[in-house]
Amino acid sequence: MTSCDYCDKPAMYHDVRIENGAHTTLNLCQEHALEAGISLGPIDLSIVLNVDAPFSQSQQVISCQDCGMTIAQYKETSLLGCPTCYETFSEQLKHVIANVQDNRTQHVGRAPAAASRDVNCHLTIRRLLRELEHAVTQEQYEEAAFLRDELRKIHEGGTIHEN
Repeated sequence: MTSCDYCDKPAMYHDVRIENGAHTTLNLCQEHALEAGISLGPIDLSIVLNVDAPFSQSQQVISCQDCGMTIAQYKETSLLGCPTCYETFSEQLKHVIANVQDNRTQHVGRAPAAASRDVNCHLTIRRLLRELEHAVTQEQYEEAAFLRDELRKIHEGGTIHEN
């Protein structure tokens, strides 16, 4: 049986990689695998396939400088310890965030991409009503007439013009 590369315990995790013709193997016991952020729970190929960072013999366990959390602790609870954890573990979290957010890791707006036309129409009507009320209270009757006409067009199923 193969032993861990860091201690003499039996290896439970074996990572074999061939990069640029060079063959590297990493053998880890359960303790060192958890420290490296590898879950050795039920057999699941997605665990092995989701390992992003290549291992080296001198790899150190990264922990958050504020709360001390490791990536292994995050994988156990799926909760980060503090805001600094997002920066500390940004590389490991990118694929998790992308999976949850339809492969997007940047903010793309306040409304979901699947927002229906009815929701957008409703928001436009509410905005136009606010602007109409403001125009009337300010005695801007030409602007109020324009906004009234825009509301009529929406009600009749016409197009919306932005001013």
